[in-house]
Amino acid sequence: MISVEGLEVSYGRFKEPVLKDVNAVFDGKSLILGPNGSGKTTLFRALCGLTNVRKGKILVDGVDVEGIYAKTGVVMANFPEVLSLLSLKVLDLIALYADLTDGDQAFARQILLDLGLNETFLKSKKLHELSAGQTKAVCTAIALSTRAKHALLDEPFEQLDPARKNRLIEHLRNYGGVIILNTHETWLIRNLANWKAFFMFEGALYGSVPVEDLLKAKFSFGEEAKALFRMVVSGKTVSLVREGRGKPLLSLESLDKVYELALEGEKR
Repeated sequence: MISVEGLEVSYGRFKEPVLKDVNAVFDGKSLILGPNGSGKTTLFRALCGLTNVRKGKILVDGVDVEGIYAKTGVVMANFPEVLSLLSLKVLDLIALYADLTDGDQAFARQILLDLGLNETFLKSKKLHELSAGQTKAVCTAIALSTRAKHALLDEPFEQLDPARKNRLIEHLRNYGGVIILNTHETWLIRNLANWKAFFMFEGALYGSVPVEDLLKAKFSFGEEAKALFRMVVSGKTVSLVREGRGKPLLSLESLDKVYELALEGEKR
C-alpha cells in the first residue's frame, strides 16, 4: 500500500506547486484519469522518490519513500529515463533488470511478443533506437516482469492498437501486486472492473470511486448536490454525477476535452 498525505511538489522554490495537497491511499489496483499536463507523471515521480517533495509525506507499506532506496521488489515504474541508463540491446536490458530484481525475463519477452515486438527485433535494437510507443512497451514489460509489490505505469497504452491494448489489459488483470496506472484515455473505464478510480486536474487529485460508477457518469458544470465528487477545472467547478444533465464521461475519448467543455460552459 502507498499512502500520500498533504503532498505538494514544485519545480523551483518560488514556483506554483505542480501537485497541490494530494491525499490518497493506493491499494489493490487504481486508475488515475486526467488530461495531459495535469500532474500525473509528477505524482508518479514523487511516489518513486525521483523528485523533491516540498510538503507532505509518502509512505510505502508504512515506510517513508526515502527509506526504500536501493530496495528491489518494492516499487517499480515504467519510466524510460530510469530504465535506459545503460546502452544495451533491449534483450540484454531485460536480462539485466531480471538479475537485479529477481524478475522474470521470460515474462517480459512474452508481454513484448503479445505487443508485437519479437526477440529477433529486440536483439538488434537499443532502447533509444525504438519509437516512443515501442520504448513505452519495453519499459512497461520490464516494470511488470520485476514482480514488484507496487507497479506504477505511466500511460502504458501509448501508441498501441486496440488488439494489443487488450492483450496488455490481460497482463494487468493477472498481476499479483498493487498497480497504479495513469492515462488521459477514457476507454479503459470499460475494461478495468473492480479497480478504483481517481481524477487529476491541475495538480489536484480527486476520488476515489469504483470504476463501475463511471460507466454512466457525466460531467456537469456547477455544484451538483449528489455529485460523486467536485473538481476545479480552469477556475470552474465541475461535478461528476451518476445521473442527470451533463456530458457523458465515456463520450470523451480523452480527458483533454474537459477544457473544451469548460470553455463551452463559460460561453453559455
